[in-house]
Amino acid sequence: DGDDQGWSLESPRVQVLAVLLLIFVGNQACRALPFYIVDFGPNAVPDHAVNVALDFSSAQYALLATFGFTVPFTLASLAAGAVSDGAKDKLQLSGLAGLGWSAVTASMALAGSYEALLGQRAVLGVFQAATNPAALPLIAELFPDARATAAAIFGLGIYLGGGLASLGASLDDTIGWRGAFLVFGAASALASLLAFVVTDRRPASRGVHLQREIAAEPSPRVAAPGASGGVGEKLEVPGASSEEPKQQNLLASLASGCQDVLSKAAEATSETPARWLYAAALFRFCAGFAILVWLPPAIRTRFPGDIESFAVYNSLIKAVAGSLSSLAGGVAADSLRSHGLGDKAGALFCAASALLAAPLWFGVLDPSLSFDACMGFLLAEYLVAESWLGPAVATLQGAVPEERRGTAQGVFAALTALGNALPAALGLLAPADLVDGLQISVAVCYALSAVCFLGAAGSLPEDTPSSSAPAP
Repeated sequence: DGDDQGWSLESPRVQVLAVLLLIFVGNQACRALPFYIVDFGPNAVPDHAVNVALDFSSAQYALLATFGFTVPFTLASLAAGAVSDGAKDKLQLSGLAGLGWSAVTASMALAGSYEALLGQRAVLGVFQAATNPAALPLIAELFPDARATAAAIFGLGIYLGGGLASLGASLDDTIGWRGAFLVFGAASALASLLAFVVTDRRPASRGVHLQREIAAEPSPRVAAPGASGGVGEKLEVPGASSEEPKQQNLLASLASGCQDVLSKAAEATSETPARWLYAAALFRFCAGFAILVWLPPAIRTRFPGDIESFAVYNSLIKAVAGSLSSLAGGVAADSLRSHGLGDKAGALFCAASALLAAPLWFGVLDPSLSFDACMGFLLAEYLVAESWLGPAVATLQGAVPEERRGTAQGVFAALTALGNALPAALGLLAPADLVDGLQISVAVCYALSAVCFLGAAGSLPEDTPSSSAPAP
């Protein structure tokens, strides 16, 4: 269909991308909402501060915000990747996951204890783990001619969702933190329902073909009732209890499923370019999470009189500069790729982005600069650094076999848990050393990420014909 090659909203593939973007915005908004409804100040009140209402400390909040989410998210990401690879309709899989995390978000309004909220946060991570492994391989199938651009558009959800989450603070002031959870859960559910309104109109995706091929193969473990002969036929023993075989079959299925997930994950990490890309992404996640968690306290230390101004600048920089950078990165990487650099264009672009971001970030916390100058460096750092995600994802999708793209994306998403290692380690520093530690460690992570992206570029071929094939 020629219309599928355009970017008009009448194009079915653009409609699918738009729905995936809206779902991802809800994903990021629900994930980040707890960051904006806590208040550890002396004047905090229970109705407008979840930490006061549920009586938990800043250390407990740190667990809730990081590993309380990322550990279940990581474990579920590996399984979600395998499920996505076999899913017939990845769009509806994204919608189902969205309805799940929306319900969990709304249920947080009923939390009566820290332990309950921590458990709900963990379940939220499980549902949200299905988003990227389902959405990004589908985007790669729909936009083979512009994978990085399309992935970058999808990645706008990080910045738009983060911007919406920041509105949770105002919503909290108006209707309280319980009301904020209900509103965010309901809005995310509405976005997720669009996955069942807009459909993928292609005759058949690669995932469907794989399902049909698997279904056409005879199974050695299942026999139709009444069938006779044949390898693997299940024999019924007269008088034998059916409960024990059922339990054994269930355990065998669980073991087989775990083995299948691990096997697919191993295949998705077997390619040398993919390994370099995973390492590069890990360092990049470490830098990003360290900035997310520790930049506000660092600015409070460096510029105690400019906290309100920082809140405004930081919000605008994230929403506007972050979004523009993400989109521009995808477009630039696709343009380089179209000029004959192949899939390595994305890796080279990401390497250049990280190398430029390192000195810019160092300037953000330079004690010799004024507050306005530091915010200028922060703006420049966002414009450069946040361009990485679309090109990196597109390069990863081209570096692994098509039938393992979902699993590869699951492994990629799982790296976010390890990315919490740097902010956790910074928390062990003495308060007087925190700002310098943040300044140096993030710059080092950017540099190491650039080295790994260069390694990925060096191990990729000059061109990958299959990555430029026409859309089905």
